[in-house]
Amino acid sequence: MTLLAVTGPEVGSLDAMVPLELSDDLREFARASSIEELTKLAREVVLDPSYPTVRAWTRGGRGAVGCFPVYTPQELVHAVGLLPVSLHGGGESVEISHADAALGSFLCSISKSTLELALTARLAPFRAFVFPYICDVSRNLEGIFSRLLPGAVTHMLHLPQNFQSPATVPFLTAEYRRLLAKLEKAGGDPYRPERLAASIELFNQQRARIAELTRTKRNEPGKLTLTESYLIRRLGALLPREVHIQLLDRVRTELGERPNRAKDSIRVLLIGPFCEQPTLDLIDLVEQVGCYIVDDELLQLHRWYDRIEPGDDPLSSLAAAYVESPVDIGVRAAPSRKGEAILRRVEAAQAQGVIFLTAKFCEPALEDVVLYRKALDRQGIPYLHLEFEERSTSYEQTRLQLETFVESILFD
Repeated sequence: MTLLAVTGPEVGSLDAMVPLELSDDLREFARASSIEELTKLAREVVLDPSYPTVRAWTRGGRGAVGCFPVYTPQELVHAVGLLPVSLHGGGESVEISHADAALGSFLCSISKSTLELALTARLAPFRAFVFPYICDVSRNLEGIFSRLLPGAVTHMLHLPQNFQSPATVPFLTAEYRRLLAKLEKAGGDPYRPERLAASIELFNQQRARIAELTRTKRNEPGKLTLTESYLIRRLGALLPREVHIQLLDRVRTELGERPNRAKDSIRVLLIGPFCEQPTLDLIDLVEQVGCYIVDDELLQLHRWYDRIEPGDDPLSSLAAAYVESPVDIGVRAAPSRKGEAILRRVEAAQAQGVIFLTAKFCEPALEDVVLYRKALDRQGIPYLHLEFEERSTSYEQTRLQLETFVESILFD
C-alpha cells in the first residue's frame, strides 16, 4: 500500500468554505444569549472541518489531542494540561479525494474522512492522536497516522474485553500509564495523581449536567429538539470542559423557563450511532417526521459513567470505572446481555419503537442489530433499521421509511 505524503495545506482544498475564526478565549460562546444562538454557533463549529475551537485554543501555545471514538480516557489528557478533542470525522463538509488511496472501499465513512483531514492538513493544530482499539479500522488508522504525521505523537489504546478477570483493572491501568508517557512526550505536564483526581471531578460535573439535559429530553421532549440536544452535547467534545459546563448551566436555566410544546409524535429510542455520527440534516429529519427521540446513542463519550470516585489511586479508579461501565454497545463484548439491555432501555424511556441508525460498513453495530431485533420481536416492539454515511445528501427514501414507521405506530 502506498501512502500519500503530507506537504501542507495545499495538499487538498479546504472546499469552498471559509474557516470560522474564534477568539483565543472563546468568548463567542459566552456571548450567545439563548439556546437558539448557541446552537446556531455550534452548527457552524461542527460543520467547519478545520476545528476552529482547537485553532483558537492552540494559538496561545496550548496543546490539543485528537481522540478517536468510541472510548478514550479524556480525563487523562486534561490532567496533563492538554485539551481532549473528539475526532468525529469530517462529516458532511469534507470531500474524500485523497484517503481512498490508503483505505479500501468497504470501510466506514468516519475512517476515510478522518484520514482525509490529516492528508489535507486540517489536523495540523493537534499534537497527538489516540486511537482506542475498538475495531480493525481504528487500529490500522493509528499505524497510518504514525507514518503520515511523523511530527505528531500517536497511540493505540488497548482495551480489555474480559471483564471478569482480576487482572483486567491492572492491565488497563498499565495501558493508561503507557498513554500518559505518550502525552508527556507530546508536551503534556508530568502526571500527578491529584491533578487527575481534579480532572475526574470536573468531568463528573460535565456528565451530571449532560445527564440532566438527557432527562429533560426524555421527560419533556417538547422543550428542545434532538438537534439542539445533539449540538449542545457535541460542543462538549470540542471545547475546554470548564467552558462547556458554564454553557450547560445557562442552558439548564433557559430550559426551566421554556414551555414543553407537546406534538403528536411517538416516543422513540435511537440506537447505533455510537461512533460515526449522522449528518445534521438526518438528525433534523428524524424528529421532523413525528418522532420524539427520548433516548439515543449519539456521542457516547458523555455517558460511559454516571460518576467516578477518584479514591486514593485515581488512575486505577478510572480503569475500574471503564471495566464496570454499564454501557453495552458493539465494541464491548457481552452478546448474551444485549437483548435484555435494549428491552430495559425501551421500558425506562417509555419508548413506543426503536430506530436503528447504523453507519454503513460498521460491523460491530450491524452485529448488535441482529441481537436487538430478536429481543424486540419477542416483545412485539416495532423497529426500523436505517444505514447512513457522512456524505449523504439525499433523504427522500429515508423520509418515506420514517413516515411509514411513524404512521404504523400512530394508527396501529
